[in-house]
Amino acid sequence: MSGDRRYEGYLLLADISGYTAFLTGTELEHAHAIIRELTKLIRSRLAPPMKFVKLEGDAVFCYADVAAFADGERFVELIEVCYFDFANRLQDMTRATTCKCDACKAIPSLGLKFVTHFGSFMIEEDDDGREDLAGPDVILVHRLLKNAISDGAGPQAYAFFTDGCMRRMPTWFSLPRHSETYDSFGEVTGGVYDLQPMLEERRAARRVYLSAEDADFDGRFETAFAPEVVWQYFVDPEKRLRWQPGQTAVTAEPNPAGRMGAGASTHCAHGEGTADGLREYLDWRPFSYFTNRYISLRNGNEGAFLAAMETTEFTPLDGGGTAVTMRIRIEDRSESELRRFLEHEESANMRKLFHLAWIPLNKAIEEDGFLPAEAVAPNGD
Repeated sequence: MSGDRRYEGYLLLADISGYTAFLTGTELEHAHAIIRELTKLIRSRLAPPMKFVKLEGDAVFCYADVAAFADGERFVELIEVCYFDFANRLQDMTRATTCKCDACKAIPSLGLKFVTHFGSFMIEEDDDGREDLAGPDVILVHRLLKNAISDGAGPQAYAFFTDGCMRRMPTWFSLPRHSETYDSFGEVTGGVYDLQPMLEERRAARRVYLSAEDADFDGRFETAFAPEVVWQYFVDPEKRLRWQPGQTAVTAEPNPAGRMGAGASTHCAHGEGTADGLREYLDWRPFSYFTNRYISLRNGNEGAFLAAMETTEFTPLDGGGTAVTMRIRIEDRSESELRRFLEHEESANMRKLFHLAWIPLNKAIEEDGFLPAEAVAPNGD
């Protein structure tokens, strides 16, 4: 996606707060190494599915075409996971260091904030193929970094979504209002997402994870696309329907918070005379794994699965691809039911189809304009 024409999409800056005081008040060598590790982490969590533009001191600048997030909830998840992993990395660095220098002692003083906007922009490409963005909306998203959100009792870790971006978000995503005024732009309004409660909730959430040792079925395939991209094609009903064999319809029922996650469910139809399936989600860890209870809705068909637990895991590969692993453990542990599951013809067909699933999955992802990880032209190191 490049050339001298106008594009529409998401603009995002992830900015490390406390950067200036940290860098000027501590040992330069250690401070620089710490910031480099953190900015590298932020970039890896945002791109893909976004595209990295450049590192601007303490800020990572990315963009995404309008088609990259068919559901705005996936954009919210991307920011949540980026902050969750950033905060956990800070915690790990603080606990692991034995260095007594000022830089290492000051690691907890660092934070992360996001500003996001949906607008139009031009893409400029230099002779080396590196992209940069231009246009009023690009200027605006940079201006947004200078704001009063954290003043007084305001949140220190937050994501600010302009109204242009909020219009792309799901209805449940209601945020406290905030406005800023900038020269040449006037008043800019949007919503502020306080990330600290989300961090605490995710850290406290119960983990439900099925290991290979506990599984009755353990299937795996690899794809050249990153976990943050592949995840969408498993959790978005319309995207899943485009590649998963045998499904004729997929409908989702959000959890009480209005989101896909623990407490949500999906109903998968497989056509006349075939058992449908209900998945009730127990654990939801974008872009790592989700675990659900699977219930076979017989519709007059015996089917292979009565009730089972499933974990679908997305493991990053060297080079940027993903290993997708699906594990199943049936709930009825009687010898007869285990034998029926393992020997049933439908189970054998499932194993065969799962190992070949990367073919239609890759086709669907490529149709949406994503590039395999090894084909992405880097902007910077």
